[in-house]
Amino acid sequence: MIEIIQETERAEDKQEARLPRNIRQIGNPEKDFRIYMEDYVYTYLHPAQIYGFEIGVFPRLLILVGEIEHFSNRSCAFISGAIQVENERFPEELPELDDAAWRRVKKQMRQYFDNCQIVGWVLDIPGNALEITAGIEEIHRNNFLDNYQFFFLMDSKEREEAFFTWKQGRLMKKEGYFIYYEKNPQMQEYIISRRQERFGEQAPIEDVNDEAARSYRAMMLEKKEHAYKRHSRIFSYAISSLMVLALCSVSVLLIGYIQRMDHMEETLTVMSVAMETTEQERVSQPNQVAVETISSSVVPVGGEETAEQPEESMQPKEEPASTEQKNMPKEEPASTEQKNTPQENVSQQAEGSEENSTEENPPKEESQPSQQEPSEAETYLAQGYYIVQPGDSLDKICYKIYQSYEKLEEICALNKIENKDTILAGQKIMLP
Repeated sequence: MIEIIQETERAEDKQEARLPRNIRQIGNPEKDFRIYMEDYVYTYLHPAQIYGFEIGVFPRLLILVGEIEHFSNRSCAFISGAIQVENERFPEELPELDDAAWRRVKKQMRQYFDNCQIVGWVLDIPGNALEITAGIEEIHRNNFLDNYQFFFLMDSKEREEAFFTWKQGRLMKKEGYFIYYEKNPQMQEYIISRRQERFGEQAPIEDVNDEAARSYRAMMLEKKEHAYKRHSRIFSYAISSLMVLALCSVSVLLIGYIQRMDHMEETLTVMSVAMETTEQERVSQPNQVAVETISSSVVPVGGEETAEQPEESMQPKEEPASTEQKNMPKEEPASTEQKNTPQENVSQQAEGSEENSTEENPPKEESQPSQQEPSEAETYLAQGYYIVQPGDSLDKICYKIYQSYEKLEEICALNKIENKDTILAGQKIMLP
């Protein structure tokens, strides 16, 4: 049973999926039971509104034929034809639905609408308000017994109309319905036959103004135009967004390049200033040579022994005396001037000069044992310039050499530095 129910629901869904695509809504149709009227039927019911004919003065009664479909969540009536009931005896009165009228209706149904069933009826009373009278309800109750058969009341003079369905023993007004557009050859053939009956075989040629078709075409063209405009707007928005993104990315790249160029320009400026300063120093002091003081201990080439005993190495070696000389009595030493040879005189003079120099400039270790080596700041001040090391700044250099920041402006002025933060490693800074 469950499978059968599912198959039934699927079949109903498929049928409901075949609903007309091109529809026009009038009013607010209910969800439980909806009425769809084909456009040719609507045109046949409104000749004065559609074709511009004169508004009739006699009431009209028509039988609506079509199909009633029941889906899973609602029921729908599809009106595909309308058959007019003729009143031969008294045209000014309301036509009667007697046996003769029903026989003519059945005959026309077999001729033009063979596959259709009766779904309702129409009553057009020009100049009469849309009021349901007891006579109308009696006609509906006696001739239209199905609950899904409905009534369409019209006032072609005032152009008012409404659908009514039978509920709770009376006709209840519906809020709206649909008009759908499809090929309807059966209704077209019926309309042609009615025109031939009215005007003969050679019907007058009329310029038919199919307002419904024209409005539908205009509506479809308007929808296509709106769709084209919408797609064009979406495409233009996408192109604009891509252009904005491209401009933003190009702007970011340009800003980065500009910053790099500014940094390179500052670097080149600092380097050119340093080179100009160095060139000016070379031009102003061509014969001066920068001398760096290096504190170190100098050791003679001869080694420690030679350094400790310089006098012994300078004295000439004496030859050993012979036996005769040894046995000879010792003579008193003569004066230094008589005994010394020319070489000894030179060595003595050298020793005398060393002694004099020692007396004039005594060694620092003996005369000044407490004096320390010069500090790093004194070394830089003595040489007159400072080489910038990685991580240095003018503030650090000034405090490192002068132990204060008072000379900072003089350093900037001497080296022609406008921005104290723009110095480079390896740059030569002249010290005041």
